[in-house]
Amino acid sequence: MTAQPSARPSYIYQGGSVMMHSPLQLKQSEMYGYFVRGDLAKLQATVNTTLNQVAGSKMTLKALSPYVMLTFTRVNHADSANPVDQAKGWITEVDIVTWIMVGQMDEQGKLAHIYWYPCHIFVDDAMALINGRELFGYPKYLCDYEIPAAGSEPLRCSVAAKGFQHFSPETKLALHPLLEVNATVQTGPHKPVNSFLELIEQAFQIFLSIPDFFDMDQAGWADILSLLRNPRIDQIFLKQFPDSAGVKAVYQALVAAPAEINRLHSARLLGYEYECTVHAFDSFPLDQTLGLRLGPQAAILPFNVNFDFTAMPGEELVDNSRIAPEKIAILGGGVAAMTTAYYLTNQPGWQNRHAITVYQLGWRLGGKGASGRNAQAGQRIEEHGLHIWFGFYANAFKMIKEAYASLERPPGAPLATWRDAFKQHDYVALSEDVKGQWRNWSIVFPTLPGEPGEGGEDITLWQMAIAMVGWIEQWIRQIRQVADADARIVRASASQGEGVWPGWLRRLADEVVGQADELGLDVGLSVGAMVALVADLAPDSTRHDQARHQLLASTLNGIRAWLRLRYRALIDGDDELRRLFTCLDLGITVMKGMFEDGVFKNGFDVINDIDFRAWLRKHGGDEQFSVNSAPVRGFYDLVFAYEGGDFSRPNIEAGTLLRSMARIGLAYKGGIMFKMQAGMGDTIFTPMYEVLKKRGVEFKFFQRVEELVPGAGDIDSIRITQQVQLKDPAAGYAPLVDVKGLDCWPSAPDYAQIEPAEAALLQAQDVNLESYWSAWPQQYRQTFGRALPATVLKKGVDFDKVVFGISIGSLQALCPQLLAQSPALQLAADKVQTVATQAYQVWLNKNLAQMGWTTQPQGQQPVLSAFTEPYDTWAPMDQLLAREDWPAGLEPKNVSYFCSAFPVDSYPPVTDTDFPARCAARAKQGALHQLEREIGALWSEAGAPGAFPWQWLVDAQEGAGPARFDSQYWRANVDPSERYVMSVVGSTQYRLATDQSGFSNLFLTGDWIRTGLNAGCVEAAVMAGMQTSRAMTGYPAVIQGEKDF
Repeated sequence: MTAQPSARPSYIYQGGSVMMHSPLQLKQSEMYGYFVRGDLAKLQATVNTTLNQVAGSKMTLKALSPYVMLTFTRVNHADSANPVDQAKGWITEVDIVTWIMVGQMDEQGKLAHIYWYPCHIFVDDAMALINGRELFGYPKYLCDYEIPAAGSEPLRCSVAAKGFQHFSPETKLALHPLLEVNATVQTGPHKPVNSFLELIEQAFQIFLSIPDFFDMDQAGWADILSLLRNPRIDQIFLKQFPDSAGVKAVYQALVAAPAEINRLHSARLLGYEYECTVHAFDSFPLDQTLGLRLGPQAAILPFNVNFDFTAMPGEELVDNSRIAPEKIAILGGGVAAMTTAYYLTNQPGWQNRHAITVYQLGWRLGGKGASGRNAQAGQRIEEHGLHIWFGFYANAFKMIKEAYASLERPPGAPLATWRDAFKQHDYVALSEDVKGQWRNWSIVFPTLPGEPGEGGEDITLWQMAIAMVGWIEQWIRQIRQVADADARIVRASASQGEGVWPGWLRRLADEVVGQADELGLDVGLSVGAMVALVADLAPDSTRHDQARHQLLASTLNGIRAWLRLRYRALIDGDDELRRLFTCLDLGITVMKGMFEDGVFKNGFDVINDIDFRAWLRKHGGDEQFSVNSAPVRGFYDLVFAYEGGDFSRPNIEAGTLLRSMARIGLAYKGGIMFKMQAGMGDTIFTPMYEVLKKRGVEFKFFQRVEELVPGAGDIDSIRITQQVQLKDPAAGYAPLVDVKGLDCWPSAPDYAQIEPAEAALLQAQDVNLESYWSAWPQQYRQTFGRALPATVLKKGVDFDKVVFGISIGSLQALCPQLLAQSPALQLAADKVQTVATQAYQVWLNKNLAQMGWTTQPQGQQPVLSAFTEPYDTWAPMDQLLAREDWPAGLEPKNVSYFCSAFPVDSYPPVTDTDFPARCAARAKQGALHQLEREIGALWSEAGAPGAFPWQWLVDAQEGAGPARFDSQYWRANVDPSERYVMSVVGSTQYRLATDQSGFSNLFLTGDWIRTGLNAGCVEAAVMAGMQTSRAMTGYPAVIQGEKDF
């Protein structure tokens, strides 16, 4: 039997039905209209959550103007033009409508069609309400109204509706005013208009006088005028009917219905100024749906028309009544995984296309960025390490700012906005080992224009070159002011006569001024000539003649030789001179190397075959003041660039580190750094979780991924262990706790939500459910006589696509069969290395000045690196204390964070369950040693080595001596998913793009894939998540920073 195409049954008209067939004729319609400025973002959000939600990928609709049109229309004669209904009779009705002008955009983003979207409609007649809702999907509601009587002056229009003014269990349905428009000043006589086209033309001339009336470029304005000249108004509606539970739609479609203008009786532009007052009304929140201000505001472009029009039968543009969403399983809850989920769900109508489930180990999201609140110790914040965001994090800031905006936290709430969550930080310090003595070098970075996450990248590779030679010129001026030295260039010896100028100077003179004698008299002139040459070259450095770059390299080499000859011997005992010399030798060496090795022509990756320090040596960098300088050591510390955590084996690609240095120092917006104002979990992962949960993403906690199993070129199944049984599985796990009004992640599971016997055992054994080496499976079996429950997710049943959002360190353990089948994935696992890290935090009853660090420019505390190993990085994080909740009498005055790489020769099998404890003990001993022997170099009041005042440490147990450290916090991050992703020499070429796993339905994400940044950091993880979403859906089209500037 041949299947027949589906057809719909005829609509059943029951006895007493007031339904009428279209087209509907509306004659002698007296309309008063006004435009009121709304908020374009809120208007677009309304369009997205209604029209675009249904349209999905089939069409894209955009709010064209921030101005909302309000119309008050009295229809004096309405009936059906359909023969079935013509003899039934006619009605009058009043329609009050808020209109959003929307454009259908084509694939190139060009305006293809204009629709008017009636977001809210209020009517005075039940028959009008029923016909409008049933036939077209008009969102109609009954109302009371005021409209000028025929022949009277147009002084006032208003609407009141039944609803709940304030949502609360005690509120009773009642009639409340919604909005009103009142004339305030008469500006002249009403201006008659003779035709609909003339009305449009005159209105458009007024539109042109308001710069922001349309959110379009000049070509878009022309398109709008062309489309508006059509003598009909195309309306677009969301038409849907719910199931009996009010949860699912049994019918859902976008319908377009033209209103054809049959006759214009009269039209005029009104000669008054008007004021629109919007009232708070929870049932009809016009301040949210339209972005209108509560209270009075201007109502502009007032008009009055009397016309006949016909509402034609509607056309289904999109029928969304049946959906088959693709199932996506996201494994892991770190930055990249959450970014993937964010962008997959940031597209209108995503629920029609995807059903997303996140599978998370343990009780919290965050990965390496997870933090927890310790309820047993003042709800203190406990982190994996020190987390600070850089000002160049364009993609990360853009996403988190959007997330905070969508939360709509009330003013005054903790971390209500992104500006509350992040504070600019400009103060960095470096520790210098000067002949066995630690000297601290304080640096305050300037505020640069812009705001992180706003605009594109404003710097090119050649702009970087211009900026760097500018800094070199400035540093040379400064060093000459600090120490007087002969400014002349030294001549080379000649076989006869006077000495000759060095070749680099003669070549520079030939290129710029023609006379070496002039440049040789003062090195400042030579530097100026070099700066001028750089500035004169074309902006696109890939097109430069390499000979010009070689000239610049030789010039820099000559200037560096002059500096060493004049100043190196003067450095001893002069901090300022030493630091200027360091900046110059390092800066000149870097620029010389970039010119010689073709970085400005071929990008940073061209020098990724050598370690950065080795590259500096290759180009003649001073061993003490360049290769092993504090800035270089600080950058190695920043990215944990030590193989196996061995501080004697520094290793990072020269190009990758240079790219990161350039982005950090030259491409930031606002401040070079931004400090979070709560734990990273509270500041980043709470908003992300709340946004995604609200959007409809499902989260399953306590899911330990055991293995991904391949099929025929794809992922066939995923083996998962369910770590705990929840008390109420149907309700799911609620992961957040309230700390002083802020939703936070606890440092341990909420045992009250876990089956009691399991909860008791977990607490008795102090089980770490996040550890790869956890003994929990054995302990569970020994106690309950059975294995932990296992789940097998099957392709086509539980998932269609898989996002592997777990760090690369877990590939060997979780994907052995995949590695055996995919040589590219195996190479990535082998070549892209990870390193363990360690951290400790101490809470002190002394403030930073009392501890001995008094340099605090503009009240800022240092972020310090290049200190002693094993903990080379330190930052006071006192801004977090206000978010903790300490008992009276124990309130700390300072909290200090320390971190560094952690040496591990090899990692034992999963059965060695004591391994994490042994590592934590080593991390603790390193912290104790630093406090006892070395911290005095930072905290001068801590005393001599061996005399650390342990009473400074806040300890509720009132321990004595080093025992007080037991109440502090320390950790070794050795788990495969916790280790930091390195960029060792030659590894970038083995990084894979998100869709290069070798398996058709597997997408890789994390800061270990190829992003263009190719270094371990939040920005790279966000870029990876964006890339994953783009590979799956085409969105987002643009990821900033994928290429070298």
